[in-house]
Amino acid sequence: MKPILITKIDLENHLILEIYDESIKTIGDRWMVNMVARIKVPFDEALIQKSEDFSANKDKIKKALGKEVVFEHKSNRIFVDDNEKESIFQEMYDSFIDNTLHYLSRPNFPERFLLKKIREEMKRQLQKR
Repeated sequence: MKPILITKIDLENHLILEIYDESIKTIGDRWMVNMVARIKVPFDEALIQKSEDFSANKDKIKKALGKEVVFEHKSNRIFVDDNEKESIFQEMYDSFIDNTLHYLSRPNFPERFLLKKIREEMKRQLQKR
Protein backbone atom coordinates (compact mmCIF):
# COMPACT_ATOMS: atom_id res chain seq x y z
CA MET A 1 0.00 0.00 0.00
CA LYS A 2 1.31 3.43 -0.89
CA PRO A 3 1.81 5.96 1.90
CA ILE A 4 -1.27 8.13 2.35
CA LEU A 5 -0.74 11.72 3.47
CA ILE A 6 -3.19 12.23 6.32
CA THR A 7 -2.40 15.81 7.27
CA LYS A 8 0.09 18.65 7.05
CA ILE A 9 0.53 20.88 10.09
CA ASP A 10 2.26 24.26 9.88
CA LEU A 11 4.39 24.52 13.00
CA GLU A 12 5.15 27.73 14.88
CA ASN A 13 8.84 27.39 13.93
CA HIS A 14 7.91 27.56 10.20
CA LEU A 15 8.45 23.85 9.55
CA ILE A 16 5.76 21.53 8.22
CA LEU A 17 4.83 18.30 9.97
CA GLU A 18 3.43 15.64 7.65
CA ILE A 19 1.60 12.60 8.99
CA TYR A 20 1.31 9.50 6.80
CA ASP A 21 -0.61 6.26 7.03
CA GLU A 22 1.78 3.55 5.82
CA SER A 23 -0.29 0.61 7.01
CA ILE A 24 0.17 -2.78 5.36
CA LYS A 25 -2.38 -5.57 5.08
CA THR A 26 -0.65 -8.72 6.32
CA ILE A 27 -2.81 -11.87 6.47
CA GLY A 28 -6.54 -12.16 5.88
CA ASP A 29 -8.25 -9.31 7.73
CA ARG A 30 -5.12 -8.32 9.71
CA TRP A 31 -3.04 -5.18 9.38
CA MET A 32 0.25 -3.79 10.53
CA VAL A 33 -0.85 -0.23 11.26
CA ASN A 34 1.97 2.26 10.64
CA MET A 35 1.86 5.97 11.36
CA VAL A 36 4.83 8.01 10.15
CA ALA A 37 5.50 11.64 11.05
CA ARG A 38 8.04 13.58 8.97
CA ILE A 39 9.49 17.05 9.05
CA LYS A 40 11.96 18.28 6.44
CA VAL A 41 14.46 20.54 8.21
CA PRO A 42 16.48 22.77 5.84
CA PHE A 43 20.23 22.46 6.34
CA ASP A 44 21.73 25.59 7.94
CA GLU A 45 25.41 26.20 7.15
CA ALA A 46 25.63 28.80 9.91
CA LEU A 47 25.47 25.99 12.47
CA ILE A 48 28.64 24.46 11.06
CA GLN A 49 30.48 27.76 11.14
CA LYS A 50 29.67 28.26 14.84
CA SER A 51 31.94 25.36 15.77
CA GLU A 52 35.58 24.87 14.81
CA ASP A 53 35.08 21.10 15.04
CA PHE A 54 32.32 21.21 12.44
CA SER A 55 33.78 23.87 10.12
CA ALA A 56 36.92 21.79 9.47
CA ASN A 57 34.67 19.08 7.98
CA LYS A 58 32.06 21.40 6.46
CA ASP A 59 32.13 19.94 2.95
CA LYS A 60 31.90 16.33 4.13
CA ILE A 61 29.00 17.17 6.44
CA LYS A 62 27.12 19.06 3.71
CA LYS A 63 27.65 16.23 1.25
CA ALA A 64 26.47 13.59 3.73
CA LEU A 65 23.42 15.46 5.03
CA GLY A 66 22.28 17.20 1.85
CA LYS A 67 20.07 20.28 1.56
CA GLU A 68 17.61 19.08 4.17
CA VAL A 69 17.55 16.58 6.99
CA VAL A 70 14.38 14.61 7.67
CA PHE A 71 13.04 14.11 11.18
CA GLU A 72 11.01 10.92 11.20
CA HIS A 73 8.99 9.22 13.91
CA LYS A 74 7.31 5.85 13.33
CA SER A 75 4.63 4.14 15.38
CA ASN A 76 3.20 0.75 14.59
CA ARG A 77 0.87 -1.92 15.85
CA ILE A 78 0.81 -5.42 14.47
CA PHE A 79 -1.96 -7.95 13.94
CA VAL A 80 -4.76 -5.35 14.02
CA ASP A 81 -8.23 -6.47 12.97
CA ASP A 82 -9.62 -4.81 9.83
CA ASN A 83 -12.52 -3.38 11.89
CA GLU A 84 -10.11 -1.70 14.35
CA LYS A 85 -7.57 -0.32 11.87
CA GLU A 86 -8.96 3.23 11.67
CA SER A 87 -9.47 3.61 15.42
CA ILE A 88 -5.97 2.26 16.19
CA PHE A 89 -4.44 4.67 13.69
CA GLN A 90 -6.42 7.54 15.24
CA GLU A 91 -5.18 6.59 18.72
CA MET A 92 -1.58 6.59 17.48
CA TYR A 93 -2.10 9.94 15.74
CA ASP A 94 -3.75 11.55 18.78
CA SER A 95 -1.05 10.27 21.12
CA PHE A 96 1.73 11.59 18.88
CA ILE A 97 0.09 15.01 18.51
CA ASP A 98 -0.69 15.29 22.24
CA ASN A 99 2.79 14.25 23.36
CA THR A 100 5.10 15.61 20.67
CA LEU A 101 3.61 18.58 18.80
CA HIS A 102 4.69 21.13 21.41
CA TYR A 103 8.30 19.89 21.29
CA LEU A 104 8.44 19.88 17.49
CA SER A 105 6.98 23.41 17.37
CA ARG A 106 9.63 24.96 19.60
CA PRO A 107 11.72 27.68 17.95
CA ASN A 108 14.96 25.84 18.80
CA PHE A 109 13.85 22.43 17.47
CA PRO A 110 15.36 22.85 13.97
CA GLU A 111 18.75 23.94 15.32
CA ARG A 112 18.91 21.25 17.99
CA PHE A 113 17.85 18.53 15.54
CA LEU A 114 20.42 19.63 12.95
CA LEU A 115 23.19 19.82 15.55
CA LYS A 116 22.34 16.27 16.63
CA LYS A 117 22.54 15.05 13.03
CA ILE A 118 25.83 16.92 12.47
CA ARG A 119 27.32 15.30 15.59
CA GLU A 120 26.15 11.87 14.42
CA GLU A 121 27.75 12.46 11.02
CA MET A 122 31.01 13.64 12.62
CA LYS A 123 31.08 10.50 14.77
CA ARG A 124 30.43 8.34 11.70
CA GLN A 125 33.28 10.06 9.84
CA LEU A 126 35.65 9.56 12.76
CA GLN A 127 34.80 5.86 12.91
CA LYS A 128 35.72 5.50 9.23
CA ARG A 129 39.29 6.62 9.93
